[in-house]
Amino acid sequence: QKTLKKIINAAADFSRLIQNGFDLSAQSILLSGIKIKETKLDGGKIRTICKMGGKNVTSKVAKDPIWDHAMEFRLLTSKVLERIGPLWRAALVLSLVQSLVTLKDDFEYTIEGDVFEESQDEIRQGLIQQYDTFAVALQKIGLIGIWDRKPIMDGREVKKVLPKIPKGPIFREIMDEQDSWMTVNPGGSKDALILHLQKVFSSFM
Repeated sequence: QKTLKKIINAAADFSRLIQNGFDLSAQSILLSGIKIKETKLDGGKIRTICKMGGKNVTSKVAKDPIWDHAMEFRLLTSKVLERIGPLWRAALVLSLVQSLVTLKDDFEYTIEGDVFEESQDEIRQGLIQQYDTFAVALQKIGLIGIWDRKPIMDGREVKKVLPKIPKGPIFREIMDEQDSWMTVNPGGSKDALILHLQKVFSSFM
């Protein structure tokens, strides 16, 4: 029952993202050739390769509106994937099914006969294509498996670079900030992360 609730909640999250136009963001990612791939090297290190338009890019220099928008998409969808984990496909399919049911209800009394059947079929196919594009974009930007990602710095290391962190929920906020930074700066270095955290939480230095 707990698993089912997670799937239902994630499906609702996916539906909101698509209704708010992030299916167009997914399409932009595919058309722009944006890809993020992580490869495990010997010794446990991870090598991240980012591409846009067939060329290698780094999150430092890729100050491009298309790239920035793709990273916004990556951040928002990563939050859903981190919560649902490997059940993300089930949640996305449920979201699609719910959208198809809503579509049928919306059209039930608006058009009659052959014209109705043709129009509904075209819109249904378009909706399925939207979801296909969305799913492919999640894979292209390296989000599948993000729920297993380890932070660059653990709690002990964070306390070293921000020695004045008070006890309480703020520590969770800092770790969440690290997670978000890692998502929009794929392959970013530890030094760059430290500078970011010290800038955002300067009062704890």
